Amino acid sequence: MNKCLMLALGLLVFPACGADTAAPVTEETPSFLGAGDKSDNFFSESAQEYYVRGTTTLTLEAEYADATEEERMKRVAELIPYKQVVIGYFLNTYLIDKSDHDSNADYGGFKALTKNGSYEDLDIVKVDDLNYTFRFVQEIGGQNDLLSELSRNADGASQEDGSIRFNLAIGKVSNADMARLDYEAEWYRSSPWSDFSPTTAGADRVEYQELEVLPQPRSNDAWLDYNRLFADGKLEIGTFFGWDYHSDYHRKHAEATYNWLLSQGFKSPTDSWAKYATNRAPLTYKMEANGKPVEVAITLWWGEPGTITDADTAAGGRKLEEEMRASFKKNEVTMFSGHSGPFYGFALANWRKTPEGDLDDSEIAGLDMPSDVYQVVLAEGCDTYALGQAFWANPAKAGRKNLDIVTTTSFSNASTSKIVTDFLGALVGTTNGKHKPVRYGQLLKTMDSGSSWFSTMYGVHGIDDNPQGHPYANVDALCGSCDTNADCGGEGNRCVELEGERKCTYECTSDAGCPESYTCRKTSTNGWLSASYCMPASFSCDDIPAPTGPTLAISEVLADPADGLEGDANGDGTRSATQDEFVEIHNLTNEAIELEGFSLSDNVMSRFTFPLGARIEANSYVVVFGGGDAADFTGLPEVGVYSAKGLALNNTGDTVTLSNRRAEVMATFAYGREGGQNQSMVMNGETVKTATLSTPGAAN
Repeated sequence: MNKCLMLALGLLVFPACGADTAAPVTEETPSFLGAGDKSDNFFSESAQEYYVRGTTTLTLEAEYADATEEERMKRVAELIPYKQVVIGYFLNTYLIDKSDHDSNADYGGFKALTKNGSYEDLDIVKVDDLNYTFRFVQEIGGQNDLLSELSRNADGASQEDGSIRFNLAIGKVSNADMARLDYEAEWYRSSPWSDFSPTTAGADRVEYQELEVLPQPRSNDAWLDYNRLFADGKLEIGTFFGWDYHSDYHRKHAEATYNWLLSQGFKSPTDSWAKYATNRAPLTYKMEANGKPVEVAITLWWGEPGTITDADTAAGGRKLEEEMRASFKKNEVTMFSGHSGPFYGFALANWRKTPEGDLDDSEIAGLDMPSDVYQVVLAEGCDTYALGQAFWANPAKAGRKNLDIVTTTSFSNASTSKIVTDFLGALVGTTNGKHKPVRYGQLLKTMDSGSSWFSTMYGVHGIDDNPQGHPYANVDALCGSCDTNADCGGEGNRCVELEGERKCTYECTSDAGCPESYTCRKTSTNGWLSASYCMPASFSCDDIPAPTGPTLAISEVLADPADGLEGDANGDGTRSATQDEFVEIHNLTNEAIELEGFSLSDNVMSRFTFPLGARIEANSYVVVFGGGDAADFTGLPEVGVYSAKGLALNNTGDTVTLSNRRAEVMATFAYGREGGQNQSMVMNGETVKTATLSTPGAAN
């Protein structure tokens, strides 16, 4: 297995964090910046996600020359997911950061990874009886300057929409071989694909695929959802150290973490580390979080020779995997530190001696996990980014809710336990026995500093539904008069200066973390930019507009146009399964609303952004079609009409979301299998129903 977690050249000494004492400090009062002042579902301080799009060709086997078109399309549908895997594999092989000992070390290497299984395919077009094309979109995560690196080192060409276009070498994998995806016998494990480079594979086995890479909109920073983690007054954590071949780091790091927990006030079930190795009961600690008591229990797991977790034995490997599976089932937090890599998930045991104790990406979808419990996963190892998508494939987490997964986008430092203790510090760090919440941005920066020899690029998947306002804030205290932070009541509140007066507020990362009529703005402390806090949108606590109701609604959606010209929803004279899809938006107010920068997205990605000057008139509609030339649309009311480059609405169920320029959700429209009935859908109160007639741009 390609277990690639790097051995560091030396050790760094880091100061202890999460200490239980604090020296008295003098409060400094931040001041809000004026309106003209400036500062400059994945979040990272050092990486970001990108879309990769292109059009590729499928060639059917010769026997399909005499087949019916229905039979050919059935075969095309079978081959599309296999071709997506092929593209994803060779893209990942090119992008992934490599070490000097890799046989293809000189090929690519951009500190980026594909998100395995994150695919969209659109617009199947027949070229001839045996050849069909389809458009595809995949996702990758990589360094913040990936586009400029591709431009310099891959002959990438800049496009008008900000994307970079380049040609990727793809191995010529036969249709039969593409389907060989049985566990441990996948086609890409065989030569010449396992260590692919176009210079060694041979020109006759390589073709080139044109790709465009475009950055995704960045998620906002947010806090871990502590209130949900501690909802029942308990926090249970399973911490696993995967077997290490460098220097038994699984044992060394487990012991270092054990000692760190004792230094933080945790109680061990045994009186020594040596005894703990045979008694894996939880270490426990009691703290206060937002005024409520919380009991913390942390169990450490690693392969200890001569015990039931001996990593060199099949029984030990099974025990470690059994405990990790149990942790995913019942614990709020599961942490892993060890060897990993694309497709290889969590390596718990000695893979040189036993195939047991190896929880791979492909097995994550089958884990028994609670669907209604918020959980946090740390995947600390080499190139674990793809595990984010692996967890979204689990039915219990398919809605991308109730789960945060912290992963890496490059090598990780095998020689230190600091990442584990940093993460634990964010979960259970206290001052004077009181828990101190941490933003993911703060935590990821600290984790990124774990090595000075390479950039690991930690990031978190699933952050978009996390709190973007301080989780321990007293919202009712906003704009109350104060002299000190304590006057504001909540542990997350601050006393700041606004227009010459001291007022209560709380920290935020975006407007979504503040109540309606408030905005999230930077402050300055002693002339330096500091944290962001909620303040009235009017800049005055004496002028706070009353909350208003919803202003926009998604009033009609067509995901499955009817057959024939009846399905020609945009009126351009041609029925298209993709271009005639549409989303209708209704202005519920008596005033026009500027839509510039607003976006429509589905469960996968952003699909359309309204251009400069876009607006929706009072009590009127706008319609966004899946494609086509808006100049050719006929038979529509006099409303705003727009054409996207594919809405990709899923016929079997999807969620359409309208967001404003600040990424705040303005309206959503969720539907199920009713989307595939050749009819548009409208809202009937709180439920979705199919409409007898599609009425884009008009009342339903």
